[in-house]
Amino acid sequence: MRRKIKYTEVSIYLLMWIILTFFLLYFVYDFTATFLQQFIAILTVTAFTALPAYISSKLLVPRFLYRKKNGKFIGALCLIAFANTVITYLLAGVLYFELSGKSVFKGNANMQLLFSFFFIINCIVIIVSSAVQIIIDRFGLEHQLHEVENEKVSNELAFLRAQINPHFLFNVLNTIYFQIQKENSEARNSVEKLSEMLRYQLYECNTDRIDISQELAYIQNYVAVQQLRMETGTDLQLKLPIDIGSFKIAPLLILPLVENAFKHISNFKEPSKNKLYIDISREQDSQFVVSVVNTYNSTDDTEHLKNSSGLGLKNLERRLTLLYPGKHSLTKKRNGNTYETTLKIQYGD
Repeated sequence: MRRKIKYTEVSIYLLMWIILTFFLLYFVYDFTATFLQQFIAILTVTAFTALPAYISSKLLVPRFLYRKKNGKFIGALCLIAFANTVITYLLAGVLYFELSGKSVFKGNANMQLLFSFFFIINCIVIIVSSAVQIIIDRFGLEHQLHEVENEKVSNELAFLRAQINPHFLFNVLNTIYFQIQKENSEARNSVEKLSEMLRYQLYECNTDRIDISQELAYIQNYVAVQQLRMETGTDLQLKLPIDIGSFKIAPLLILPLVENAFKHISNFKEPSKNKLYIDISREQDSQFVVSVVNTYNSTDDTEHLKNSSGLGLKNLERRLTLLYPGKHSLTKKRNGNTYETTLKIQYGD
Protein backbone atom coordinates (compact mmCIF):
# COMPACT_ATOMS: atom_id res chain seq x y z
CA MET A 1 0.00 0.00 0.00
CA ARG A 2 2.82 2.42 0.84
CA ARG A 3 4.45 1.68 -2.49
CA LYS A 4 1.15 2.37 -4.24
CA ILE A 5 0.84 5.71 -2.41
CA LYS A 6 4.40 6.60 -3.44
CA TYR A 7 3.72 5.74 -7.09
CA THR A 8 0.56 7.84 -6.99
CA GLU A 9 2.48 10.81 -5.57
CA VAL A 10 5.20 10.55 -8.23
CA SER A 11 2.58 10.25 -11.00
CA ILE A 12 0.76 13.37 -9.79
CA TYR A 13 3.98 15.40 -9.80
CA LEU A 14 5.00 14.15 -13.24
CA LEU A 15 1.60 15.04 -14.63
CA MET A 16 1.77 18.47 -13.00
CA TRP A 17 5.19 19.24 -14.52
CA ILE A 18 4.15 17.99 -17.97
CA ILE A 19 1.10 20.25 -17.91
CA LEU A 20 3.19 23.15 -16.56
CA THR A 21 5.82 22.72 -19.29
CA PHE A 22 3.34 22.88 -22.17
CA PHE A 23 1.40 25.69 -20.49
CA LEU A 24 4.54 27.82 -20.18
CA LEU A 25 5.56 26.96 -23.71
CA TYR A 26 2.17 28.08 -25.00
CA PHE A 27 2.10 31.26 -22.90
CA VAL A 28 5.60 32.61 -23.65
CA TYR A 29 6.19 31.09 -27.08
CA ASP A 30 8.20 33.31 -29.41
CA PHE A 31 7.57 32.56 -33.09
CA THR A 32 10.82 34.30 -34.06
CA ALA A 33 12.91 31.72 -32.15
CA THR A 34 13.33 27.99 -32.69
CA PHE A 35 11.17 25.52 -30.79
CA LEU A 36 14.13 23.59 -29.30
CA GLN A 37 15.72 26.70 -27.79
CA GLN A 38 12.50 27.73 -26.10
CA PHE A 39 11.70 24.18 -25.00
CA ILE A 40 15.07 23.84 -23.21
CA ALA A 41 14.58 27.19 -21.49
CA ILE A 42 11.06 26.22 -20.41
CA LEU A 43 12.32 22.86 -19.08
CA THR A 44 14.79 24.81 -16.96
CA VAL A 45 11.97 26.86 -15.47
CA THR A 46 9.91 23.73 -14.84
CA ALA A 47 12.84 21.89 -13.29
CA PHE A 48 13.50 24.71 -10.85
CA THR A 49 9.94 24.49 -9.53
CA ALA A 50 10.86 21.08 -8.09
CA LEU A 51 12.89 22.70 -5.30
CA PRO A 52 10.11 24.85 -3.78
CA ALA A 53 7.67 21.98 -4.34
CA TYR A 54 9.86 19.66 -2.28
CA ILE A 55 10.60 22.21 0.46
CA SER A 56 6.96 23.21 0.86
CA SER A 57 5.50 19.68 0.84
CA LYS A 58 8.16 17.73 2.73
CA LEU A 59 9.49 20.36 5.14
CA LEU A 60 7.11 23.29 5.62
CA VAL A 61 3.83 21.37 5.70
CA PRO A 62 4.82 19.00 8.54
CA ARG A 63 6.93 21.59 10.39
CA PHE A 64 4.53 24.55 10.31
CA LEU A 65 1.09 23.67 8.92
CA TYR A 66 0.60 20.46 10.92
CA ARG A 67 1.68 22.31 14.05
CA LYS A 68 -0.83 25.09 13.33
CA LYS A 69 1.83 27.74 12.70
CA ASN A 70 -0.11 29.17 9.79
CA GLY A 71 1.55 32.58 9.76
CA LYS A 72 5.04 31.11 9.53
CA PHE A 73 3.84 28.65 6.91
CA ILE A 74 2.41 31.37 4.61
CA GLY A 75 5.43 33.62 5.14
CA ALA A 76 7.87 30.81 4.35
CA LEU A 77 5.92 29.89 1.19
CA CYS A 78 5.98 33.48 -0.08
CA LEU A 79 9.70 33.79 0.65
CA ILE A 80 10.50 30.55 -1.16
CA ALA A 81 8.32 31.50 -4.12
CA PHE A 82 10.00 34.91 -4.43
CA ALA A 83 13.55 33.56 -4.04
CA ASN A 84 12.96 30.77 -6.56
CA THR A 85 11.39 33.24 -9.00
CA VAL A 86 14.51 35.40 -8.92
CA ILE A 87 16.84 32.42 -9.39
CA THR A 88 14.68 30.89 -12.14
CA TYR A 89 14.29 34.17 -14.02
CA LEU A 90 18.02 34.86 -14.01
CA LEU A 91 19.20 31.34 -14.92
CA ALA A 92 16.49 30.69 -17.51
CA GLY A 93 17.08 34.17 -19.00
CA VAL A 94 20.83 33.57 -19.29
CA LEU A 95 20.29 30.11 -20.80
CA TYR A 96 17.78 31.44 -23.31
CA PHE A 97 20.19 34.23 -24.30
CA GLU A 98 23.00 31.70 -24.83
CA LEU A 99 20.78 29.52 -26.98
CA SER A 100 18.96 32.13 -29.04
CA GLY A 101 20.97 35.32 -28.60
CA LYS A 102 17.81 37.10 -27.43
CA SER A 103 17.66 38.79 -24.06
CA VAL A 104 14.68 38.66 -21.72
CA PHE A 105 16.13 41.45 -19.60
CA LYS A 106 15.13 44.26 -21.96
CA GLY A 107 12.21 46.53 -21.19
CA ASN A 108 10.84 47.05 -17.72
CA ALA A 109 7.32 46.12 -18.74
CA ASN A 110 8.47 42.84 -20.28
CA MET A 111 10.66 42.01 -17.26
CA GLN A 112 7.88 42.78 -14.80
CA LEU A 113 5.45 40.66 -16.79
CA LEU A 114 7.76 37.65 -16.94
CA PHE A 115 8.81 38.02 -13.30
CA SER A 116 5.20 38.25 -12.14
CA PHE A 117 4.27 35.29 -14.31
CA PHE A 118 7.09 33.13 -12.90
CA PHE A 119 6.16 34.17 -9.36
CA ILE A 120 2.54 33.12 -9.93
CA ILE A 121 3.72 29.82 -11.42
CA ASN A 122 5.90 29.17 -8.36
CA CYS A 123 3.00 29.97 -6.05
CA ILE A 124 0.70 27.61 -7.93
CA VAL A 125 3.27 24.80 -7.84
CA ILE A 126 3.85 25.32 -4.11
CA ILE A 127 0.12 25.35 -3.33
CA VAL A 128 -0.56 22.27 -5.46
CA SER A 129 2.39 20.31 -4.02
CA SER A 130 1.35 21.24 -0.47
CA ALA A 131 -2.22 20.17 -1.16
CA VAL A 132 -1.02 16.88 -2.67
CA GLN A 133 1.12 16.23 0.40
CA ILE A 134 -1.77 16.96 2.76
CA ILE A 135 -4.08 14.61 0.85
CA ILE A 136 -1.46 11.85 0.72
CA ASP A 137 -0.66 12.24 4.42
CA ARG A 138 -4.35 12.12 5.28
CA PHE A 139 -4.86 9.02 3.17
CA GLY A 140 -1.74 7.41 4.68
CA LEU A 141 -2.92 8.26 8.19
CA GLU A 142 -6.34 6.74 7.58
CA HIS A 143 -4.70 3.62 6.16
CA GLN A 144 -2.37 3.46 9.16
CA LEU A 145 -5.25 3.86 11.61
CA HIS A 146 -7.07 1.09 9.78
CA GLU A 147 -4.02 -1.16 10.13
CA VAL A 148 -3.70 -0.32 13.82
CA GLU A 149 -7.38 -1.11 14.35
CA ASN A 150 -7.04 -4.42 12.52
CA GLU A 151 -3.93 -5.23 14.52
CA LYS A 152 -5.71 -4.39 17.74
CA VAL A 153 -8.70 -6.57 16.88
CA SER A 154 -6.40 -9.42 15.87
CA ASN A 155 -4.45 -9.16 19.12
CA GLU A 156 -7.64 -9.03 21.15
CA LEU A 157 -8.99 -12.15 19.45
CA ALA A 158 -5.70 -13.98 19.97
CA PHE A 159 -5.68 -12.86 23.58
CA LEU A 160 -9.23 -14.07 24.15
CA ARG A 161 -8.46 -17.43 22.59
CA ALA A 162 -5.42 -17.92 24.82
CA GLN A 163 -6.76 -16.33 27.97
CA ILE A 164 -7.19 -18.44 31.08
CA ASN A 165 -9.95 -17.36 33.41
CA PRO A 166 -8.10 -14.69 35.41
CA HIS A 167 -10.14 -15.17 38.56
CA PHE A 168 -9.35 -18.88 38.56
CA LEU A 169 -5.68 -18.18 37.91
CA PHE A 170 -5.36 -15.61 40.70
CA ASN A 171 -7.22 -17.89 43.11
CA VAL A 172 -4.78 -20.70 42.34
CA LEU A 173 -1.80 -18.41 42.85
CA ASN A 174 -3.29 -17.14 46.08
CA THR A 175 -3.76 -20.72 47.28
CA ILE A 176 -0.18 -21.62 46.37
CA TYR A 177 1.06 -18.50 48.15
CA PHE A 178 -0.57 -19.52 51.44
CA GLN A 179 0.54 -23.12 51.03
CA ILE A 180 4.16 -22.03 51.03
CA GLN A 181 5.64 -21.92 54.49
CA LYS A 182 6.17 -18.44 55.86
CA GLU A 183 9.85 -19.18 56.38
CA ASN A 184 10.28 -19.58 52.62
CA SER A 185 10.04 -15.88 51.87
CA GLU A 186 11.79 -16.18 48.50
CA ALA A 187 9.18 -18.56 47.12
CA ARG A 188 6.35 -16.41 48.46
CA ASN A 189 7.94 -13.32 46.95
CA SER A 190 8.25 -15.06 43.56
CA VAL A 191 4.58 -16.06 43.53
CA GLU A 192 3.63 -12.53 44.50
CA LYS A 193 5.67 -11.04 41.66
CA LEU A 194 4.19 -13.51 39.18
CA SER A 195 0.71 -12.53 40.33
CA GLU A 196 1.53 -8.84 39.82
CA MET A 197 2.84 -9.55 36.32
CA LEU A 198 -0.31 -11.42 35.33
CA ARG A 199 -2.52 -8.70 36.77
CA TYR A 200 -0.59 -6.10 34.73
CA GLN A 201 -0.98 -8.05 31.49
CA LEU A 202 -4.60 -9.01 32.02
CA TYR A 203 -6.05 -5.80 33.41
CA GLU A 204 -3.74 -2.80 33.06
CA CYS A 205 -2.55 -3.32 29.48
CA ASN A 206 -6.01 -2.92 27.96
CA THR A 207 -5.38 0.78 27.19
CA ASP A 208 -3.41 2.26 24.29
CA ARG A 209 -1.02 4.11 26.61
CA ILE A 210 0.15 3.36 30.12
CA ASP A 211 2.25 5.31 32.59
CA ILE A 212 5.95 4.57 32.38
CA SER A 213 6.13 3.77 36.12
CA GLN A 214 3.77 0.82 35.64
CA GLU A 215 5.75 -0.47 32.68
CA LEU A 216 9.01 -0.27 34.64
CA ALA A 217 7.45 -2.01 37.65
CA TYR A 218 6.44 -4.87 35.35
CA ILE A 219 9.98 -5.11 33.96
CA GLN A 220 11.40 -5.19 37.50
CA ASN A 221 9.09 -8.07 38.41
CA TYR A 222 9.92 -9.90 35.18
CA VAL A 223 13.66 -9.58 35.78
CA ALA A 224 13.25 -10.72 39.40
CA VAL A 225 11.35 -13.84 38.31
CA GLN A 226 13.81 -14.62 35.52
CA GLN A 227 16.73 -14.18 37.89
CA LEU A 228 15.50 -17.20 39.88
CA ARG A 229 16.44 -19.53 37.06
CA MET A 230 19.82 -17.90 36.46
CA GLU A 231 22.92 -19.54 37.88
CA THR A 232 24.29 -17.90 41.00
CA GLY A 233 27.03 -15.43 40.07
CA THR A 234 25.54 -14.39 36.73
CA ASP A 235 26.32 -10.74 36.02
CA LEU A 236 22.78 -9.39 35.81
CA GLN A 237 22.18 -5.65 36.13
CA LEU A 238 19.01 -3.60 35.79
CA LYS A 239 19.61 0.14 35.76
CA LEU A 240 16.60 2.41 36.12
CA PRO A 241 16.58 6.21 36.49
CA ILE A 242 15.89 7.54 39.97
CA ASP A 243 13.30 9.97 38.64
CA ILE A 244 12.12 9.23 35.12
CA GLY A 245 9.11 11.51 35.43
CA SER A 246 5.57 10.79 34.34
CA PHE A 247 4.70 10.09 30.72
CA LYS A 248 2.81 7.41 28.85
CA ILE A 249 3.95 4.86 26.29
CA ALA A 250 2.33 1.87 24.61
CA PRO A 251 2.39 -1.13 26.97
CA LEU A 252 4.75 -4.10 26.69
CA LEU A 253 7.29 -2.45 24.38
CA ILE A 254 10.27 -3.15 26.62
CA LEU A 255 9.44 -6.79 27.34
CA PRO A 256 10.46 -8.28 23.94
CA LEU A 257 13.97 -6.83 24.28
CA VAL A 258 14.44 -8.13 27.83
CA GLU A 259 12.79 -11.46 27.00
CA ASN A 260 15.06 -11.90 23.98
CA ALA A 261 18.16 -11.24 26.10
CA PHE A 262 17.17 -13.77 28.78
CA LYS A 263 16.38 -16.37 26.13
CA HIS A 264 19.73 -16.09 24.38
CA ILE A 265 22.12 -15.27 27.21
CA SER A 266 25.32 -17.31 27.14
CA ASN A 267 25.85 -20.36 29.32
CA PHE A 268 29.57 -20.23 29.99
CA LYS A 269 30.82 -22.54 32.72
CA GLU A 270 32.03 -19.56 34.73
CA PRO A 271 28.79 -17.76 35.75
CA SER A 272 30.40 -14.33 36.00
CA LYS A 273 31.11 -14.41 32.24
CA ASN A 274 27.37 -14.59 31.52
CA LYS A 275 26.30 -10.96 31.41
CA LEU A 276 22.98 -9.23 30.92
CA TYR A 277 22.74 -5.46 31.32
CA ILE A 278 19.47 -3.56 31.03
CA ASP A 279 19.73 0.23 31.01
CA ILE A 280 16.56 2.31 30.82
CA SER A 281 16.83 6.09 30.68
CA ARG A 282 15.13 9.26 29.56
CA GLU A 283 16.97 11.76 27.38
CA GLN A 284 16.20 15.30 26.37
CA ASP A 285 13.59 16.13 23.72
CA SER A 286 11.13 13.60 25.17
CA GLN A 287 13.17 10.58 24.15
CA PHE A 288 12.92 7.27 25.99
CA VAL A 289 15.86 4.87 25.62
CA VAL A 290 16.13 1.16 26.41
CA SER A 291 19.50 -0.54 26.00
CA VAL A 292 19.82 -4.30 26.50
CA VAL A 293 23.22 -6.04 26.27
CA ASN A 294 23.80 -9.75 26.75
CA THR A 295 26.56 -12.23 26.08
CA TYR A 296 25.82 -15.25 23.91
CA ASN A 297 27.65 -18.34 22.70
CA SER A 298 29.25 -17.18 19.46
CA THR A 299 29.74 -20.80 18.35
CA ASP A 300 25.97 -21.27 18.07
CA ASP A 301 23.84 -20.26 15.11
CA THR A 302 23.14 -16.60 15.89
CA GLU A 303 20.43 -15.97 13.30
CA HIS A 304 17.80 -16.93 15.84
CA LEU A 305 18.90 -13.96 17.95
CA LYS A 306 16.80 -11.74 15.74
CA ASN A 307 13.62 -13.36 16.96
CA SER A 308 12.29 -14.37 20.32
CA SER A 309 9.32 -16.33 21.48
CA GLY A 310 6.09 -14.52 22.23
CA LEU A 311 5.96 -11.06 20.73
CA GLY A 312 9.45 -11.27 19.27
CA LEU A 313 11.58 -8.51 17.83
CA LYS A 314 9.82 -8.66 14.47
CA ASN A 315 6.45 -8.13 16.08
CA LEU A 316 7.94 -5.33 18.17
CA GLU A 317 9.19 -3.62 15.02
CA ARG A 318 5.72 -3.94 13.52
CA ARG A 319 4.09 -2.39 16.59
CA LEU A 320 6.60 0.45 16.63
CA THR A 321 5.93 1.20 12.96
CA LEU A 322 2.21 1.42 13.62
CA LEU A 323 2.32 3.20 16.98
CA TYR A 324 5.37 5.49 16.58
CA PRO A 325 5.84 6.15 12.85
CA GLY A 326 8.96 8.23 12.31
CA LYS A 327 9.41 8.59 16.07
CA HIS A 328 11.43 5.50 16.97
CA SER A 329 14.59 3.59 16.19
CA LEU A 330 15.48 -0.02 16.94
CA THR A 331 19.09 -1.04 16.38
CA LYS A 332 20.67 -4.47 16.83
CA LYS A 333 24.42 -4.94 16.98
CA ARG A 334 26.72 -7.91 17.52
CA ASN A 335 30.27 -7.45 18.76
CA GLY A 336 32.23 -10.58 19.48
CA ASN A 337 30.14 -12.61 21.89
CA THR A 338 27.99 -9.63 22.87
CA TYR A 339 24.58 -8.77 21.46
CA GLU A 340 23.17 -5.27 22.00
CA THR A 341 19.69 -3.98 21.23
CA THR A 342 18.77 -0.32 21.62
CA LEU A 343 15.29 1.11 21.40
CA LYS A 344 14.63 4.84 21.23
CA ILE A 345 11.11 6.29 21.31
CA GLN A 346 10.07 9.91 20.85
CA TYR A 347 7.04 9.83 23.10
CA GLY A 348 6.23 13.56 23.10
CA ASP A 349 3.98 15.37 20.60
